[in-house]
Amino acid sequence: MPQVIHLRCERCGGPTDGRQAWVRCGSCGTTAGFNFTQWTESPAFLEFQRRAMLDPQGYQKRWSDHSAELDRAARLFAADPVTAMNIAAEQAGFLLAETSWVFPPHALADAQTRAAYRRWLGFELLHQRLGGPIAALYADLNRATAAIGFGANENPLPAFARVMEIMGRLLAARAELGSPPDPEGLSPETRLRVQASVMVGAYLRLVSPELQHQLLRAIYGDRAVAEAAPVGQDYSLYFDWQCPQCGLFSPQAVGTDKMTCPGCYCARPFEGEAMSTGPISAICHGCGSGLRIAEREMMAVCGFCTSQVQRFVRAGDAHRSLVAEMKARIAAQYGFDPAESLKPSDGFGVTPGNRNDRLRDGLVRIAQWYHKFLTPTRYLGFARASLGPDTAAVADLLRQTEARAASENSPDGALALIRKARERMA
Repeated sequence: MPQVIHLRCERCGGPTDGRQAWVRCGSCGTTAGFNFTQWTESPAFLEFQRRAMLDPQGYQKRWSDHSAELDRAARLFAADPVTAMNIAAEQAGFLLAETSWVFPPHALADAQTRAAYRRWLGFELLHQRLGGPIAALYADLNRATAAIGFGANENPLPAFARVMEIMGRLLAARAELGSPPDPEGLSPETRLRVQASVMVGAYLRLVSPELQHQLLRAIYGDRAVAEAAPVGQDYSLYFDWQCPQCGLFSPQAVGTDKMTCPGCYCARPFEGEAMSTGPISAICHGCGSGLRIAEREMMAVCGFCTSQVQRFVRAGDAHRSLVAEMKARIAAQYGFDPAESLKPSDGFGVTPGNRNDRLRDGLVRIAQWYHKFLTPTRYLGFARASLGPDTAAVADLLRQTEARAASENSPDGALALIRKARERMA
């Protein structure tokens, strides 16, 4: 189910501008949140990935040196806290440059604000290594984020709530330990919302699409999030693709340049329609007016109050661009045509007599390969969409799928996924 998000400035109440990765108030410039959708499709994200892939050794060394310097700062702290803090601030500067999505570039463009961010972030980086409450809270935070799991978690909301609760406690612990002031003068409540939109937004794509609405409401508030009519693809690690040969619906990785059916192994190059973002109707949460987000457009501006309503979906174009670049480099090195890898194939082929077997085998492989990323509801959806409305036929197909999966010594998680999907039909 596509999601639309509307944010208003918590400082002045004005509409925010979400056309860039960092959402900010168009009136007073206050940072309001982080748009993970825009970031993953941005040139900056593509460049970050490109540098890491083109020079993996350099990438590893930069981060290794960064960690070593912070360890040195922690060792110095007891004897020379000023020098230790200066080293940590320097390494915060490395993070600001290397991970340009972590803090808003419009704020960092100002030298004074950038220096304030270096001190503010450096304080936390240092205290993570000194032990004490901040280090303990980060350990709690790591456990809480791990509890979110992947797409198989059918009830991730408690883990998300725990993450946000710990993040709030981290801000309070910073203040008690004498943290430098907020670099943008944000209130603790606003800073928590901004940090949650960065951290939780990154985890959101691990959550099954049918569960995302409640999680977005937990981050942005009930009034800021609405569901639109089902169309196109949801925001997820995997999008749904129907094989043109056997008709099996299967998960395909976002950013892939070629889809392959796990049932009949039919393969087709990625085409834009596979991630279609058709027109949707939405309601402006600023004034209640109806508006429409046009086909392939990510947002619309309300003609009455100028608020922005944004589609929440990730297309994966940046990753596909990087994959194409890397294939071209390898092809030039070894002298082959990269287009060869994208040629369509009919795989094993399908006949009326073996189609059911292809669907069964495909569902077995989906369970084996993706059981950590799918809820039983979504898995059942693949079976129903592939076979049609005949409930008895779907139930029999899943029975056959479970028997075949068991005969292949499938992982326990795969068998549990099939079993729970069958239970949903009872």
